Formats: sequence, structure tokens, C-alpha cells
Amino acid sequence: SAEAVATLARVERAPIGTVLIREGEPADSFYVIASGTVHIERQGQFVRSMSDGGFIGEIALVEGTARTATATCATDCELVEFGSFEFGRLMARFPDVRARIDAAVVRRPHEDE
Repeated sequence: SAEAVATLARVERAPIGTVLIREGEPADSFYVIASGTVHIERQGQFVRSMSDGGFIGEIALVEGTARTATATCATDCELVEFGSFEFGRLMARFPDVRARIDAAVVRRPHEDE
């Protein structure tokens, strides 16, 4: 349920231009976009934009690697941030979320974060 997810995380407002994750940095959290649009870049090249409901930063957490891309708010955003501990609990507790993340990891092998 949304309430159970909410107990594990907090919604943060991030103004346009905020860099959420930076390519090459260690990963300790991931984000779900509650509202707004986030642009993903790799090596300075635009990869794609993501909006409401998108996950950002899960691949590095799942695989224990550094960030594979940079994510910047293209609009004012509201994001739900999960630390690695909450991420583990989320994956254990919500198999449907886990399935979505696993599918995303398989679908996007290192091509974006």
C-alpha cells in the first residue's frame, strides 16, 4: 500500500535544476518521482526523460555499483527518496515493486540508471 511505502521514506521537493544523482558517485539511495520530470544524461549526452512513477538510481543499488548516469530535475519535482536500508525492506515487502525493478534492471543493462 502507498501508506506502507510512505512509512519507509519521505517526500522531498526539489526545484528545477536540482542534480539528484551524479554519474560516477557511490550509490546510497534511490528515488521514485512523485511528480515532475527528470532528465537522465550519460557522459553529457541526454538519454531520456522520466516522469511520475519513474524510478531513478535503482540499478546502482541493486548491483552495488557507482551511478551510471546523472539525473537532473527538468521541472520542479516531488520525489520519494529511499535509502539502501529502506530499499531492501521495500524489495522484501512489495514483490510487485521488486518485479518492476528487476524487470527495469534487465531491460536497461547499464544503459541508464
